[in-house]
Amino acid sequence: MDKTEISFEKKPAIVRRLSSLAGIRRELARVYEEAKGAGADSERVQYYRALTFILTSCAEVLRNEKIEKLEDRLQALEAAKEEAEEGTND
Repeated sequence: MDKTEISFEKKPAIVRRLSSLAGIRRELARVYEEAKGAGADSERVQYYRALTFILTSCAEVLRNEKIEKLEDRLQALEAAKEEAEEGTND
């Protein structure tokens, strides 16, 4: 009976959730752990540096979105307070 070879493809890396600051923080920690093993390989160091820059940029965008939402909510609360004060002064 002939033996057949069975080959398995390596599973693609799981894309981590980058939709939250906590997810980005976890991914940064994972990249850091991998980068520690890069040693003096300048190409790998550059690769990890680029990943870190991209993740930091993602975190900044998320932070700015959260601040923008908070500012919008604060403006809505201030407007509601002014309307309530005008209603009591009439």
